Formats: sequence, C-alpha cells, structure tokens
Amino acid sequence: MAKYDNEFKKEIAELVHNKIKSRSEIKREYGIAPSTVIGWEKQFFGELKKRDDLSPQELEIIKLKKLLKEKEEEVDILKKATAIFSRNLR
Repeated sequence: MAKYDNEFKKEIAELVHNKIKSRSEIKREYGIAPSTVIGWEKQFFGELKKRDDLSPQELEIIKLKKLLKEKEEEVDILKKATAIFSRNLR
C-alpha cells in the first residue's frame, strides 16, 4: 500500500473537489482508488456536497472549469505540434 504525504493528498483532493478532475480520472492517472480520494476530500474539506445540492451557478462553474481545462490541454498540444513542425522546417 502506497503512502502519500499530506501535500500530495491535498493536491489530489483539490483537483476533485474543485471539479478539475473526476475521481475516475485520478484513478486512471495515479492509480488511486476513488474511495481513497473521497477520504482525502473529507479530510481536507469536510462533508461532501452531492451534485443535486449544487446551485445552478455552481454547476455552471463546474462546466466552465472543465471546458477551460480542455482548452488549456488543446493549447498545450498545439504548442508542442508547432515546435515539432518548426524544427522540421529548418
């Protein structure tokens, strides 16, 4: 069983709590069980809100954060592609 320091736990909990990444994304990327992440969220943020308890504004913020993350990833990919193609032109 892997041991994680509190800084790492809080970082992961914040990613999920702020709806930047889902628990399933964390599981895929880091191999950390969703139940573990839930425990970390409770540890750092107290009891969790259910999606049904969120206001329309909170749901909109979640949607916009996800969209922003997708667009940032697209920009990163395009920057890398530009660098690769510009090297080939020299």
